[in-house]
Amino acid sequence: MMEERLLNLLQKVRDDGDESARAELNELLRKHQEARTIMSKSLVDEQALVSHLRDKSIVSILDAEGQVVKSQPLTRPTRRLLVWPQQIAAALVAGAIVGLLGIGVVWAVNSPQSQARTIHVANGDFETFSGPIEIGFPSHIGTWGGNPAEVIEEADGNRMLRLLKTGNVNGASNDFASNCSVFQLVDLSSLRQKWETADSQTQITLNFSARFRRVSVPTDAELPKLAGSCRIYLFNLKPDAIAKEWPRVIREHGVGFGKKEIKFAPGAEPATITASCLLESDATVALIVVAASTKSRAAPIELGGYFVDDVQLTAIRQPALPIRFVR
Repeated sequence: MMEERLLNLLQKVRDDGDESARAELNELLRKHQEARTIMSKSLVDEQALVSHLRDKSIVSILDAEGQVVKSQPLTRPTRRLLVWPQQIAAALVAGAIVGLLGIGVVWAVNSPQSQARTIHVANGDFETFSGPIEIGFPSHIGTWGGNPAEVIEEADGNRMLRLLKTGNVNGASNDFASNCSVFQLVDLSSLRQKWETADSQTQITLNFSARFRRVSVPTDAELPKLAGSCRIYLFNLKPDAIAKEWPRVIREHGVGFGKKEIKFAPGAEPATITASCLLESDATVALIVVAASTKSRAAPIELGGYFVDDVQLTAIRQPALPIRFVR
């Protein structure tokens, strides 16, 4: 059944990032009038669809109205063809809320207007100083701290963070860790003041991103599975309490979490990693983490070839989508 097939694909794309499902969905929407008709019940920003499907060529269908008409006669007014990408993305967002394979199908019925606001990350470009960062978990807002790492200056004058050694951030010698992590606590109070975060009519997403680069070093053969990651945690606690109780504070007091990880081969092209999470109304502090992970718990391992730059934290606000159920 086409509808069930589309919903399964949408869920795989939205929840799992399944590339084969993304490709199949692109193909269905290009070739089958029925697939587009099924998705013709809601509206949303076209860029959301492009973001999910990552195939900008699909937008050419919007500008090739005559070609579409020739290949597949329309059964509805031509102007409806101009909105089907927006409709699909709305279904993706709404489906994430209640589950696309649940008791009913959920469709958004209005087009949200999104707003973006940058949240200050202290020394997010690593340009204000060079040298080692503070060892250990930071206990106050606006400073970097964590496992051994340093800010270095390249020949062109650009400064960036270099991750040096894996270990336990609390310094426990008998408790090995699998990664080199650098942390910063970020105050969310200014965002809460400017945007009413408790407003049930809006939804706010935090996007935490950083640019990673891995260069070749002599220890590369020992680290075949080294990966870079961005993590973001949300708490309703004082910064010193988060530091004192780390890491069990995640389980006991965490109110939000997002993570994105990418494996990097030595010499691979630099890439930006972005982690996202919903901003809960009671969150007062965000903990952002950049890390290189070896995927195995062991004694501290020297890294040296892993670099991070352009750390950014952005809040995206959009109206909560009105929804209706279609059985």
